[in-house]
Amino acid sequence: MNKKNVISQTAAFVTQLLNKKLKKEHCYHNLAHTLAVRDAALQLAGAQALPDEEKEVLELACLLHDTGFTETYEGHEAASGRIANDFLTEQNYPKDKLQQVLRCIDLTVPEAHPLTITEQIIKDADYVNLAAENYLASIEALRQEWAHFKNKTYTDQEWYRLNYDFLKTHQYFTPAARQLFEPQKELNRKELKKIVKKEKKPAKTDAQGVPIVSISDSKSAGMMFKTSLRNHLDLSNLADNKANIMLSVNALIITVAIPLVSSYSQKVGFIIIPMATLIVSCLISMIFATLATRPIKMPGNTTSEQIAAGESNLFFFGNFYDMTFAEYQKGMQEVIADEKDLDNAIMRDLFFLGRSLGKKYQQLRICYNIFMLGVVVTVLVFGICYAIYG
Repeated sequence: MNKKNVISQTAAFVTQLLNKKLKKEHCYHNLAHTLAVRDAALQLAGAQALPDEEKEVLELACLLHDTGFTETYEGHEAASGRIANDFLTEQNYPKDKLQQVLRCIDLTVPEAHPLTITEQIIKDADYVNLAAENYLASIEALRQEWAHFKNKTYTDQEWYRLNYDFLKTHQYFTPAARQLFEPQKELNRKELKKIVKKEKKPAKTDAQGVPIVSISDSKSAGMMFKTSLRNHLDLSNLADNKANIMLSVNALIITVAIPLVSSYSQKVGFIIIPMATLIVSCLISMIFATLATRPIKMPGNTTSEQIAAGESNLFFFGNFYDMTFAEYQKGMQEVIADEKDLDNAIMRDLFFLGRSLGKKYQQLRICYNIFMLGVVVTVLVFGICYAIYG
């Protein structure tokens, strides 16, 4: 039997078989899919310069690879192989070539790994739909088929996410398939990505049915928390710089004032009063500047009970620097495992950072007020003393 005859007779047999025995619910694995796989395989075979004998094996395998759907859905590959074996044996097809055809059909099982170039081509051709311009329509047909034959139903979000994850990990085997099919497949992946992003997550509720709002569910809320934390840190650094300025200025004034008092106190006795006022105000101002920059007391350890009760924040080093890594790892896993605990940790971090910042600025304000008042009082006292004793 020559090549042309065996292929034409196989095509006629497959066409008649699929049209007669496939159900209307076979809306994806049908004759159109079989012919599309055959055409894609021949296109790849031409691009890979496959010999004519291997093209014949490949075309026969593509035509027969889904005939098993006429008998069963699960495990249809084995049924396809049996139908192919019976038909080609009746056609007196050479046994060595027949084995190659059966091997190619076996490789259409999703988990099978192809070795030869012919096997790789049929594997790539079987997934030509991934690079189809009507890709979304094709996976919708597959979704309906699975619902009927496999009793698997998916929501829109679940279905598009499932196919998007598959597209991300799928790789074509042959260079020709990567060159011919990959560009459109990438466009389909991006289209699916847009659809997945648009899908809204179902609202979470507590036992009473009250909606639970999570920071991770809202980009705006997450952005606001990040911005607030960054602003708080910037303001804390600014407060420390202001406190350091006051410490330096007051220290300089005291350093200069004490020798002056010692030098002029015997000649100009009244100068002791205004200088004492200045030194005392500078000293008090330095105390409050130091309080503003003094590190807070940190426990360094957090118990499992505190973590379970949500009373500690393991994202702050002061709560874990005295713990072992195993203790910290266990506690952190408990926090990040529960979205509510994680949200509480973020809010607690912002809250206590804000409280610390508020106290810092309050002490800094007192520091500046005392310094300002001390300078004014010193000048007034000096003027009065000069008027009386000068």
